[in-house]
Order: sequence, then structure tokens, then C-alpha cells
Amino acid sequence: MIKDHLNVAPKLAQGVKAISHHQSAWANTQAAWRFLDNDSVGYVQLNLPLMQAARQELAASESSYGLVAHDWCRNNYLGHDCKLDRIQMSHDKDVGYELFASLLLNANTGQPLAPLGLDLKAKQGTFRCRDMEPQEPMPHLEQLVDRIEWQESLPLQKTLIHIIDREADSAPHLRQLTGVKWLTRGKKNTSVKYDNEFISLEKLAAKVKSEVKGVVDFKGKEAYLFVGEAEVVLQRKSERGLVNAPTVRFVVSTLCNEKGEQLAQWFLLSNVADVDALTLATWYYWRWSIESWFKVLKGHGFQIEHWQQETAPRIFRRLIVSSMACVLTWKLYNDNSPEAEKLKPFLIKLSGRLTKRSKPITHPALLAGLWVFLQLTEVLNNYSNEEIEMYKSAMSSYFGQSV
Repeated sequence: MIKDHLNVAPKLAQGVKAISHHQSAWANTQAAWRFLDNDSVGYVQLNLPLMQAARQELAASESSYGLVAHDWCRNNYLGHDCKLDRIQMSHDKDVGYELFASLLLNANTGQPLAPLGLDLKAKQGTFRCRDMEPQEPMPHLEQLVDRIEWQESLPLQKTLIHIIDREADSAPHLRQLTGVKWLTRGKKNTSVKYDNEFISLEKLAAKVKSEVKGVVDFKGKEAYLFVGEAEVVLQRKSERGLVNAPTVRFVVSTLCNEKGEQLAQWFLLSNVADVDALTLATWYYWRWSIESWFKVLKGHGFQIEHWQQETAPRIFRRLIVSSMACVLTWKLYNDNSPEAEKLKPFLIKLSGRLTKRSKPITHPALLAGLWVFLQLTEVLNNYSNEEIEMYKSAMSSYFGQSV
């Protein structure tokens, strides 16, 4: 079934594909339906290959760290009236299932390795890849703390750096993560204690001296990266009575064009002490990998919001299988061996995708090429050279030239 998900699906044909059994495609569809609807297929067992991939890929990385990006993703099923266990996620038309995912990244390259936790929130509760039964829903930040504590208990042998967007800018929850390394983006109006005074991150950024660290790509154009840092106390203005608040690092990362005009700015907070400020800024930049993965799930690959499975458990099982297909694609993308370097351009050519010269290999294009290659090998295994030549000759008559 993992091979059957190694493809880029269009919106109107997002069902499970069938590589083999050319004469029994309907039987393949029925088998997939039974598998996804089988309550004996537990989420924990189904998630074991993902956990194994995470351990293996992290152990193979040269860094002593592993980055874990956390984020939420709403999957809208407004027109899917057959899904009776949908929930309202914000407004009355935003109904469906909410995904909370963690993605393990290589700390040296920022490339995705494997999902390290999946939750799907529905009317029955929250389905989790580490539990057999749905759990009581929790607020986002409590869910985040619970996920991080579970990940820290895993035998991964390397220090995890948990990276979260501005939603995690909550001093009480960050202070709760004792013994855990984290990096989060702060809101500009968030206050911290600096030089015994409370100040917003935006005003503090204006005081911090920044140095240019290099030229980076920003929306297809070159931009100059400035990085500066200061030491602050993780305490809000509303918490004046708090004692023994921890000291953390404040890092301001700014992008400017050649005229000196500011293009973007990020205010980062972290308790990681043994890397420089540029590394922290780079690590946060790599958090975008989880957003790219969501794009593959929703639009550039699997079309999850168009899946026809009628319950959250079925959707969740298929999501785990699709994640395995992503892991295989990432593994190939990250492989720099001579064989892989020859294979990847070949798959891009098979995909028919037009990619940028600056980035000729992309995850969605690899996924599309893998599907064509698997179909190609299936044809070669089931048809003789004489049959293929006969079909080639027949097609030539329609094109008016040799194909």
C-alpha cells in the first residue's frame, strides 16, 4: 500500500492507486478499503515503520542534534457530509479534522527525515499514533507539551531541539519544559525582562546590535541576513511577582535588500546555549520544512482534503501510510551517493515536471517520478518486449510518427 501512495494525485482522482494486479484493480480498491476500515489495524503498530525510520535516519546524521518542527494543520471537509465525525475548527465553514504533526529534521541540512508524532482531532476525540484509542482533546499548548515530553522519552540517542512558531510564545508553558531544548518565534509585543526592565521584543530588537552574516535567498531574490542577540529573562510584565524565572537567549534575525530596506524580521527565543545565534536563526528558517510537507499532503501530492474515506480513523490510517511514502521520497532526496545522484534526474524526467534551474530536484517531482517508474517496472515485469513493440507500433499510427 505504501507503493500505491508513491504518487501525486489530482483532486478528481485522489483514491488509492493500484500498481500491480492490472486485471483486478477493483479487488485492489476493495482491499485498501478493508485495510483502512479494519479496527484491528492499530495506530501504534502502523506507526512503527515511521518510528524505526526516525531512529535510523537520526543515527545516520553527523550532528549531535535532531531538530523537531511542530505545527497544526486544518483539513477542511466542508462538502463531505458523509463524514459525521467532523469538528468545527474556527468559523462555521471550517469543518473537518485538525492534524497536529511533528517532523524530524537533519540539524546539519534542515532536510526532513521522518514524522515524529501524528495526532488527528475529530468528534470522537484525538487519535494519536502512540495510542490505541482516541484521547480527550487538549488545548494546543498543552498538547504540545505532552507531545514533547513523550518525544523526550524516546530512545533516540541525540539531543532534540523543538522548534515551534509564534503559537508557542507562552512563558508559563516554555518554563514548564524543564530539561528540554526549545526554539520558538516570539510575538513583537511580547515582553521580557532585559537589564531589570520589562520591554517588548520589537523595542528590544531596535537596541540589539546586529551583524551581517551573509546573503540568502528570499522569495527568489538575494537578501542580506543580519543577526544579533541578547540575554533576557523569560518573564512577562504581568508576572512581576515571579521569582527564579529562567534566563534565555533572544535572537533577532533581519533580512534587508541592497538598499537597506527591511524585508522581514523574526524575534526568536531559545534556551539552547551551545550554538551561535546564526545557527539558531538557520534552524528556525528550516522549520518551514513542515509547512512544505503539509503542502505535499494537501495540494502538491496527496490531496488529503479530497479523500473519500468517511471517518477519522480511516483518514488517520491512510495519513500514516502516506507519511511512509513521504519518508521514502525524503530518503532518496537526501541520498548523495553516485547511484542516487543519477537516479534523481531520471525520475524528474519521468515525472514530466518543469522545475527551476536553481532547484532542479523537488519532493513533489520526485514523488511523481517514482510513481511513473514503479508503473514502468510493473509493465516490464508483466509484458514481453514483443508485446511492448506491438503497442508502440500501434501508437505510432495515431501520432503519425514513431513513438
